[in-house]
Amino acid sequence: MEVYNEKELYNSIKDAYLSGKKVMIIGYGKHSNPRKSDIYLKIKMDYYKIEKEGYVEAYAGASVDKIREEASEHGLLLPCLYDGSIGGLLANNEFSPLSTRYGKPYDFTEKVFFITPFGKISWKIIIGSKGRLGAIYKARLKLFPKPTKVFTFEKSFNKKDETIAYVNKLMHLKPLAMLVEYDGKYNIHASYDFNADIHGFSKDEGVATIEETNRNGYYVNTPTIEDFMNAIEDTQPIYAYTVVGSGISKFYVADEDAIKKLNYFTHDDIPRVYWKLKAILDFKNIFA
Repeated sequence: MEVYNEKELYNSIKDAYLSGKKVMIIGYGKHSNPRKSDIYLKIKMDYYKIEKEGYVEAYAGASVDKIREEASEHGLLLPCLYDGSIGGLLANNEFSPLSTRYGKPYDFTEKVFFITPFGKISWKIIIGSKGRLGAIYKARLKLFPKPTKVFTFEKSFNKKDETIAYVNKLMHLKPLAMLVEYDGKYNIHASYDFNADIHGFSKDEGVATIEETNRNGYYVNTPTIEDFMNAIEDTQPIYAYTVVGSGISKFYVADEDAIKKLNYFTHDDIPRVYWKLKAILDFKNIFA
């Protein structure tokens, strides 16, 4: 079912609540697997406005790509690499290499509004709940001055201690982005909005990104680079990466039991705190 305004969204959710039906909220449908539901609500509210004060007010169906492109024309940056809707961006709270400087979407969102069977609520806790607490319909996000140039410095290391020392050294230069990959060795990608000219590193233009072909990895809470390295030693992943400063890593492991000793969640799951909030905000469990 497609919904085009706040009233339609509220009425659909209220009807589902009264009839005891399960609802799943969908944006573009590119970043979440369909969960078992009676009703699938596709958010089609796509209006947005970039404000002179350096903010964008956007409805949940607005395209992140379009906002980013228009913001760029005004010399502004929406600091994410997400390619879906604003509602999807906030529902997933997905980290990106730019999270090193700007944080996750939660950090650069000023206000967010969502709808439950009991009406409209403004509370940032909805960010990252993946549609399981209510339906996001509008938000106000901060934009930042767009860097004129970006340089990425890259180097691989075999030793844990050497990698940690370099990461901490590079972080003192205040990078735009800091991505560390593990594929049997440690690969550092440090991006700056100035030519840092770091000795011994190769240099390229632009921010390093991760191309993922599946969603079967595990998200692991790793507050520091040391935590990331320790988790690698504990799980021996096939592949893993972290964005330094984001507090989150992603692991691909051959032994699924190994990941269970860590504080983790999967792509379609949510951190444990949201399950506790669900008992309050969605006690009839209508949101799938």
